Amino acid sequence: MIEPMLAKLEDIDVQLKGNWISEPKYDGQRLITEYDGKSMKLWTRRHIQVAKKFPELTEALKKNVKGTSWVLDGELTVPGGLAKLINRNVEDQFRINLLAKKIPSTYQIFDIMEYNGESLLNYPLKKRKEILFEAVTPGEHIVLVPFKQTDSSTVDRDFREYTGEGHEGAILKNIESHYEPGKRTGQWIKIKREDTVDVFIIGATKSDSLPFGALMMERNGEFFGKVGTGFSDQERIDILEFLKKNQGPLHVPAPKSVAEQILITTKPLSAEIRVNELIKGRSPRAPVWVRFRPD
Repeated sequence: MIEPMLAKLEDIDVQLKGNWISEPKYDGQRLITEYDGKSMKLWTRRHIQVAKKFPELTEALKKNVKGTSWVLDGELTVPGGLAKLINRNVEDQFRINLLAKKIPSTYQIFDIMEYNGESLLNYPLKKRKEILFEAVTPGEHIVLVPFKQTDSSTVDRDFREYTGEGHEGAILKNIESHYEPGKRTGQWIKIKREDTVDVFIIGATKSDSLPFGALMMERNGEFFGKVGTGFSDQERIDILEFLKKNQGPLHVPAPKSVAEQILITTKPLSAEIRVNELIKGRSPRAPVWVRFRPD
């Protein structure tokens, strides 16, 4: 699969240089879809192929996307947001078909990386958008993500509009940017509700009486402190089991005081925390655990 291009988290007062657009940030799961003329594949950020679990979406893509082959980028959503989407993670075919009707999915498409055998990665975003809107016809389960021109003076307006519609925030994109798989270059920026922050969990510290003391965090390639509150007793047990299944070397250097307490280290696991205050260059103040994200 082509790794999804990533957005850098910034504050709402971010200063933009050049020509930018804004899009709503959806409460769903990032999904890369590809069609080679014969088979359809739906990839999550964890490289898990989920086409079997979303038959209504694969049928809609076959019907609504032109071309002999293509690769699309977008957000998979269901009514009720991410909490409901997790319920679609089943293997039994009978339940899959039942949930496809009970909790139907929608693919919010915002980019195209290949079309008719040609790579579009080095095309500017404005050209990729033109090709995307020619290739895809919106319909049931298929939406082309709306966008508008923006600049530093209108980011706040766009953010409030999107969150007022129930979205998580805003995504800002340089209209001249190329698609850079797996990179967080700052050419794409995300602005989220002030009380939540996206992080990566990279391990956990020890505790004398609990399964673990706190989860260690990374953000923007640097150690971002620990989060040790917000867990129920059962969640601590479940989280430690999840960490054990995703063990890996320490992703970023940790302060000596933390390194001496490490219980387990993992590959970076996408998660969300709630904070009282976020100051650039410093660990968050009073972080509280929210959830792992499935992307």
